[in-house]
Amino acid sequence: MTERVLALQPLAAEQRTQLEQTGVEIVDAADWESQSPITIIFGWDKEVGPAALMAPNNHVKWIQTVSAGIDYLPLDWIKAHDVQVTNASGVYSPAIAESTLGYLLYFVRGFNEAVKNQAGHFWQQPARDDLSLLASQRVVIYGTGSIGQSIAKLLNGFGNRPAGVNRSGHPVDGFETAVSLDNDYELLKNADIVINAMPATSTTVHYFDETFFKQLDGLNVFVNVGRGKSVDQQALMNALLYQNVLHAALDVFEEEPLDKNSRLWDYPNVLVTPHETGFAKENTKPILGIFEKNLSAWLNDGSLPVNLTDVSLGY
Repeated sequence: MTERVLALQPLAAEQRTQLEQTGVEIVDAADWESQSPITIIFGWDKEVGPAALMAPNNHVKWIQTVSAGIDYLPLDWIKAHDVQVTNASGVYSPAIAESTLGYLLYFVRGFNEAVKNQAGHFWQQPARDDLSLLASQRVVIYGTGSIGQSIAKLLNGFGNRPAGVNRSGHPVDGFETAVSLDNDYELLKNADIVINAMPATSTTVHYFDETFFKQLDGLNVFVNVGRGKSVDQQALMNALLYQNVLHAALDVFEEEPLDKNSRLWDYPNVLVTPHETGFAKENTKPILGIFEKNLSAWLNDGSLPVNLTDVSLGY
């Protein structure tokens, strides 16, 4: 049976031709309801995706996402029906890492105050000891996978050796030390910067809650480039209000888009970006490259050698 790929990620004409040369049939979102069954989904759409996946006439066995996270997929249904999922892990890491370094420099080097002063045409130099070198900041990164490692690599270039937090506490290149999620207390006591780069799982929902933030005493910067649901937004706002956290850079939120009436927009010590840190025009080619490698193996022997996820874990 010819593999029929439902393309929920837009494909350029040359990309479509390239894929069709492997012998598969490409089906556009508008045509998925035809009687011939869909067997592979490339990309995702919150309406078309579930409808096509669960349609009785379809026989989807593999989904290739164009994202690193897969928490938005109907994972329980996917697991129950033995559908395999591969993701784009690693593709977005360089862009997210560069954005994260931008966040840190924005606050550590005082650009946040310069922007406010410029808006008021106000020349005000900071005290010399108000600014720090990134190398001197004690950084703790939650999540030592592809994104965390990319951030650590850039920090290493500034002479900074961050600490990492992961599920087991296993050592990771680029990190001075690593501890498990259950043993992060000692790191937090002396932290200047905390970066969340964890995936979304059942154990990371509201990991950063009221109890977590109350451990902090004037943390310089909190960054969230992981998943919005891992941070209790109200708890973070309280921490900013009571100066457990002095500054925050947030790219992801519990509900997106961030409500226009959210008070976070108006916090002078918060930088809000609209879930964009992974964006880069250079991402398109490697995403398609992952799909092509997996498709070739799938057609050859049914394997998926690149970025096969564990649906039970959610990443």
